[in-house]
Amino acid sequence: MISNKRPMVLATAICLAFIGLGLSTISFAQDEEMRLNTGEDITVQRTAVPFSHDLHMGLYECLDCHHDYKDGANVLDEDTLEEGNPDVRCATCHNDQADLDRQKAYHRQCMGCHIDTRKAGEASGPEMCGACHLPED
Repeated sequence: MISNKRPMVLATAICLAFIGLGLSTISFAQDEEMRLNTGEDITVQRTAVPFSHDLHMGLYECLDCHHDYKDGANVLDEDTLEEGNPDVRCATCHNDQADLDRQKAYHRQCMGCHIDTRKAGEASGPEMCGACHLPED
């Protein structure tokens, strides 16, 4: 009798774990699909870039992308990474007055990671302009 209940208990525990993971991701995540290269404060030369925040959250740690470097170390407090906090958006620091504007920051961070991932022999994201900057619908 006990052996028949064991698989059911295990299956229930696994389902609850996945639900818990899903809910924790929702509570801290931004929109699942974001659009980069948008905003009134920038001169847009190419179309907006669809960016799956959800996909990247599943593959990387938050501080792999979100950063505040002091003396070469990322000192950003991960507790500040909550939905609606404008201070964690790329444009807050990477603006027209910054040494590294938003376009250069996106290209360095996104394409740099894609290139490094490909060189490591792993599946990677796009590296060429047209693969990210898709034609408008």
